[in-house]
This record gives sequence, C-alpha cells and structure tokens, in this order.
Amino acid sequence: MNEPSIDQTVPGALSPDLQVTAPMLVDPSELWFSVYGFGWGYAAYALPAPTVLAQLGAANESAKQMTLAFELGKRRIRRAVHESDRPENGERIVLSELPS
Repeated sequence: MNEPSIDQTVPGALSPDLQVTAPMLVDPSELWFSVYGFGWGYAAYALPAPTVLAQLGAANESAKQMTLAFELGKRRIRRAVHESDRPENGERIVLSELPS
C-alpha cells in the first residue's frame, strides 16, 4: 500500500509519488530515513529521539517503539518534510519539530 504524500506544487495537497523509506535507528538517539520522488528528488532526514518520544508518542527509545511511532506518524513526518528546506549539498536534515 502506497501512503499518500505531499505534492510540492499545491501546499497541503496529497499525491502518491513521494516515498518515505523505512527508518533506521542510529545510536539509540535518532531515526534516519530518506524521502524521494520523481521530479522531487531525494533528501535524507533525521528524527531525534526526544522528538519521536514527545511528538510521535513513542513510549521509550527501544527500536520497536521508535519504529512504531515513526510508522504511525508518517503523515505528520511528510508534512514536516514538505515544510522543510532541502539543502542543495545533500546534508541530512534534522526534524526537531513536527506539525500537529
């Protein structure tokens, strides 16, 4: 099942072309993932553990809880990706705040 994603041309519009990769737990303190789409490009992102705990509702920093919170919060994560600036140099973008 493809999750809907944010279309860059219309703020807030959903389109099926933007893909979010599965998260990877790095150290026990961050989730790393990527977002890509035809015509949109590619960008790498990080979600710090405090953000996943406080804003996505993970019960603790275990891989299971962090991954579950990520999956349940994909819609908010996509909105944050849409609202963030993508650097041209390929640096990983840290999402410390997620929209409600």
